[in-house]
Amino acid sequence: MEKVDLGTLTKGGRIRNLSGKERGVAARTELGIDQLDQAPGTVEVVVPDYVDAISPSYFQGLFSQSIAHLNGKEGFLSKYHFAASDQAMQWVNIGIRNATTSRAPLI
Repeated sequence: MEKVDLGTLTKGGRIRNLSGKERGVAARTELGIDQLDQAPGTVEVVVPDYVDAISPSYFQGLFSQSIAHLNGKEGFLSKYHFAASDQAMQWVNIGIRNATTSRAPLI
């Protein structure tokens, strides 16, 4: 199983809120999410407990292309498994919902 640690994007825990679509897109590149989408197997996404929020726009920048590539929510969640607090999972679920119901292009 591959592993993605969102803690690497928090400057040692100084950033507690991940926000902004552009930042999410940049994180996608930095973390190699395009390559992980293509790789066999599953990916564990670790959200550190000190992360208070993941904005829907950040999540969409980070994962909307993956959701599209993996044919929606079910395919995405079968590939990407989240190790996160209940609070962080609420943000993840909102991001998935927005990415799958948005009228805007997923890219």
